[in-house]
Amino acid sequence: MQSDISVIICIRNVENYIDKCIKSLLNQTYNDFEVILIDDMCTDKTINVVRKFDDKRIKYFKNEKNLGIAKSRNKGIKLSQGKYIFFTDGDCIVSKNWIDQGIKSLKATECVGVEGKIYYVSEEYRPTFSDYISENKYGGQFMTGNIAYKKSVIESVGGFDERYSYFEDRDLALRIMKRGKICFNPNMIVYVQQQTRTPKELIESASHIRNRVYLFKKFRERKLMLWRIVYPLNLAKALFPPIVFVSLFFHRFRKLDGFKLLPYVYIHAIYERLQLWNECAKERGFLI
Repeated sequence: MQSDISVIICIRNVENYIDKCIKSLLNQTYNDFEVILIDDMCTDKTINVVRKFDDKRIKYFKNEKNLGIAKSRNKGIKLSQGKYIFFTDGDCIVSKNWIDQGIKSLKATECVGVEGKIYYVSEEYRPTFSDYISENKYGGQFMTGNIAYKKSVIESVGGFDERYSYFEDRDLALRIMKRGKICFNPNMIVYVQQQTRTPKELIESASHIRNRVYLFKKFRERKLMLWRIVYPLNLAKALFPPIVFVSLFFHRFRKLDGFKLLPYVYIHAIYERLQLWNECAKERGFLI
């Protein structure tokens, strides 16, 4: 008998995190579900960690080529058997009653989706400048680190838009909200395991801004924008480099890693603007 619930996790090079992620899932108060792992061409030892778990609920699929996050999630949806789809990430730890809380919201309300809280490390942790922070404490972020939908509604909007390399989860939520309400359940909690940003990762993250062009064009989405200025503070850093050092007063620099990142903040700001304007030219949009 197939389960009504499918948990989809797309993984890429998470050997240091996936063990705790899977353990937290297998330790749920709700037991009847499947876990679909989509391996998007991991180059580390993630598969060795996954193979340690002998549980029929875990279903592992490896992409034959790098598909990216949106295509990988769509693949997971097609392979899923449940009526309800839960999403989290390979670097997350879900709370013991995560599925219980999510399914309670989906079945007891008219909501077509439910998002929960995401804490970086813990409720009490104070991040440093080098931390790769991901949080959603108050809702409205619609991050796939902690969200669940009725499968039928995902399919009704065509799944994830595969041209996105980032913010594909937000795009999906904005389309789904035209079909119904996405509730926020503060008791549905996920913790992101601690990660340190490298200079390379910081520079590469500048390309995320390209996806803001798609969101603005499709939905007139202005989150973190001032008029048509995307990420105003980052633009200020690009125009006036000394502003970069303001970070010294507003962030904790507990580790040497944080100070090593500082010189790359300006490079990131410049590269980010170039990425934005290049995408605007392609899409014939106007953002600054």
